[in-house]
Amino acid sequence: PICSSRQLRKCHFATLGCKVMSSVEVMAVPSAELTSEQPPASPTLLGSRRGRGAAAPEAQKGSVEKDAHDPELGREVEERREIHRRSTLKRAPTGCESKSYDLQESPQFLEYLTKFAKNMGKVKGFFRWVYICITGIATGLVAVSIQYLLHLALELQYHLQDTLAESGQSLWVRYAAWTGIKVCLAAVAGILVCYVQPLAAGSGIPEIKCYLNGVDVPGVLKLRTLVAKAVGIIFSVASGLPCGKEGPMIHSGAVIGSLMTGFRAGPLPGPFAQNPEARDMTAAGAAAGVAAAFGAPIGGVLFAVEEGASHMNPRILVRTFVCASLAALTVRFFLGRMEGLSWGALGTEVPVEFGRFHEGRSYLIWELPIFALIGVAGGLFGAAFNQLNVYLSLWRMRHVGPRGHRRFFEVLFVSAVIASISFWLPLAAGDAMEKGHFSSGQLLFAESGNTSIKHLLHNVDPFDPKVLVLFFFAHFFLACWTYGLGVPSGLFVPSLLAGAALGRLTGQLLDGHVTARPGVYALIGASGFLSGMARITISLAVILMETTGEAEWSLPIFIAVMAAKWTGDKFNKGLYDIHIGLKKVPLLENFPEKAMLEVTARDVMSDHLCVLESTMEVRKLLDVLKNCDHHGFPVLGCSSSQFLGLVERSTLHHLLAHGKEYGVLHDTVSDEDAAADHVMPLEAMARFGYPSFPSYTTLRSALEDEDMGKSINLLPYTNPGCYTVTENTIMARCFMLFRTMGLRHLPVLSEDRSCLRGIITRKDLIFDEDAEERTTVHEPTSWSLHWPFW
Repeated sequence: PICSSRQLRKCHFATLGCKVMSSVEVMAVPSAELTSEQPPASPTLLGSRRGRGAAAPEAQKGSVEKDAHDPELGREVEERREIHRRSTLKRAPTGCESKSYDLQESPQFLEYLTKFAKNMGKVKGFFRWVYICITGIATGLVAVSIQYLLHLALELQYHLQDTLAESGQSLWVRYAAWTGIKVCLAAVAGILVCYVQPLAAGSGIPEIKCYLNGVDVPGVLKLRTLVAKAVGIIFSVASGLPCGKEGPMIHSGAVIGSLMTGFRAGPLPGPFAQNPEARDMTAAGAAAGVAAAFGAPIGGVLFAVEEGASHMNPRILVRTFVCASLAALTVRFFLGRMEGLSWGALGTEVPVEFGRFHEGRSYLIWELPIFALIGVAGGLFGAAFNQLNVYLSLWRMRHVGPRGHRRFFEVLFVSAVIASISFWLPLAAGDAMEKGHFSSGQLLFAESGNTSIKHLLHNVDPFDPKVLVLFFFAHFFLACWTYGLGVPSGLFVPSLLAGAALGRLTGQLLDGHVTARPGVYALIGASGFLSGMARITISLAVILMETTGEAEWSLPIFIAVMAAKWTGDKFNKGLYDIHIGLKKVPLLENFPEKAMLEVTARDVMSDHLCVLESTMEVRKLLDVLKNCDHHGFPVLGCSSSQFLGLVERSTLHHLLAHGKEYGVLHDTVSDEDAAADHVMPLEAMARFGYPSFPSYTTLRSALEDEDMGKSINLLPYTNPGCYTVTENTIMARCFMLFRTMGLRHLPVLSEDRSCLRGIITRKDLIFDEDAEERTTVHEPTSWSLHWPFW
C-alpha cells in the first residue's frame, strides 16, 4: 500500500474539488517544522485538526472513537511513538529551513511553464549559460585574489625576519615580531567571524553539503558571508594557523553561484530563484571553487556529485563542468604571471599544486598491499582526528559559543601558541638559526603548507625520520585544535600535509626494498589521511591526479582512499558529517537505516496539522498564517474534506499582499467560477520577489477592513500532484522519497485514501542516537553510517 509513483492528472477547476491527488509538494519548511515537536495548531484556527489526523469530521470522529474503545490499541500506538519518534533537531540552527526541489504542479505553475516560460525558454537558457560562465570566472578571480594577497603577506613576513636577522637583532626580538604579526593577522580573521559573520568560520563545506541535500542554513549563501570568508581566509593562513584555503574557496564559489540566481533573465523576473535552479547554480559554484583551488575541473565536478548533489543528470553535469573549467582557466591565466610567464601563457601555478614526478614512475604489484596498509593507517589516524575534534567541539559549544569575546580571545590565544611553536620548533629540529640555512626538515615547519607538501613529494634527499615523526604529530594535533576555531579555515592542505609526512616516513623506511620513490609514498599517505578524515574517495583521487599530473598513480591512490574510508567508517563518520550532526542540521544520508524497515509512517508522522479549505475567507486565512510558522499547508475540499494537495506559505503571502490587483479576492465563498477567471500569475509573484515573500505585517497592512470578509479560491495555487503515502508505508520508503525526489512535506493518508492522517517532514526521518542509546528495542545497525558515537 505505498503511493510513491507520481499521479499526473489534468487539473480542471470544475473537477479538482472532487479528486484525491497523490501528494507531497516540496515547500519551504519553517523553523517551527525543524524542531523536535511540531507545535500544535491553535484550536481556534479554521481547519485545525488534532488526533489521528486531519480528516473529514465524520471519518476522524470514527477513528478517534475506535481508539478510545480499544485501550490496547491506543497503548500500542503510544508505545510505538515513544520508541520511534526520535529527532536530532531539538537544537537545530535558528531559522534553518528545508528546501523543496520537487516539481510544482499547481494550475498556476503549469500555466507559467506552458505559456509564459515556454515562449521565453531560449532567452532563459541563454542567460543561464551567461550566469554559469560569470560564476566560474568570478570564482577564479576570487581564488586569484586570495592567492596573490596571501603570497604577498607571507613574503612580507619572511622579508621582515630576514631584515631583523641582518641587522643583528636578538632571537627574542625576532620572536616578538613574528608572534605579534601572526596574532594581529589572526585577530582580523577572528573579528570577521566572531563579530561580523559567524557562518564564515570553518571551511563552509558542511553548510554547502546541507544546502545541496535540501537544508538551507540562513545566511550561509549571502554576500556578507562571501566577503568575510574570502578576506578572512587570507589572514587565517597568513597568521600561520594550520588551515587551508581550499574549503573557503569552495564555499566562496557556491555563494557566487547562489548570488547569480537573484538576477533576471531578460524579461523573465527571477526564474533562477526557484529552488531547483538555485541548487544547480550553487552546485556549479562549489565545483568551480574546487577547480579554482586545485586547477582540477573534473575533480570539482566529481566533488559536487559526491558531497551532496543527488540530483545530477547529464545536462547539469555539462553546466557544472563548464563552470569549473572556466574557473581553472581564469586561475591559470592570471597566476601565470607569478611564474614569470607573459600574458596569455597558461602556467601550472594554482593555489594548490604539487608538481610532477619525473623519475621512478613505476611500482611493483606487491607494493599494492603496502599502499592499502598506508590507507588503513590514514583511516585510523583520520578517525582519531575526528574523535578528538568532536570532544573539542563539544567543549567549545558549552564554554565558548559561536560568537563574542570568548571566541575571539580563544583565537588570540591559539594563534599565539601556534606562532610560538612555528618559530621555535624549526630551531629545535636542526642546528641552523637562519631560514636561509635551514635543513629540509626545518623547512617543513617554516614554509607554507603547499610548499612543504612539494618538499615531501619531490625532495631527493631523505628527511630525518625523527623530524618526520615530530612534524606529523605536531601538525596532527595543531590542525585538530584549529578546526572549529573562530576563523575561516579549511582542512585539505593540513590533512594532506600530515598524511604526506606519514607516507614519506614509510617510503624512506622501505627505500631500497621497493620500486616506488619515497615521494610517491608521501602522495599515497596524503590521499589516505585526507580520505580517512573527510571520507572523500573518487573526487579526491581525481583531484590528486590532476594536481600532480600523474595518472599512473591512480590505482594506488584509489586503493589508499578506499582502504582509509572503510577503516574510518568502522569508528565514526567523516569530519564534515560530524559537524553537521553537532549542529543538529537535518541531513539525510544516502540510504535509510535498517531500523526504518520496522517503522511505519504512522509512527513518525505529525498529526497536529493546520489545514486549509479550498476556498478560504481572508480573515480566517490571516489567522492561520499568524498563529503558525508552517511553510506548507494541506488543502481539503470544502464539502467532502478530501485531500486536494498542498499550498505554499509564500504563495499565500503574495496572494494576500498583491492579489487585489489581480481580482483574486471575491465576495462570496461559492463564487468559485468567478475566482477561476482571476488567477494571480506566477510571473507577477516573481516580480515581487517570489519564492521569497513579504512578512505578515506587510500583507496585513495591504488589506483593508472590507477585504476581511472576502474569500480566496486556493485551487489554482494548490499542488495536486504531490507525493503521498499511506499510514502503513514503511519509514524507509518515506526516507527514499525525500532523499531522491527532494521533498519537503509528505502527506500521510488513510489506507483507503479517504482522509488525511498526518504529515511527515525531514526532521521526522532522522533518528536521535541519544534516544537510541536509552532503548534496546532496535539495534543501531544501518545500511549506511550512523551519527557519531559521542
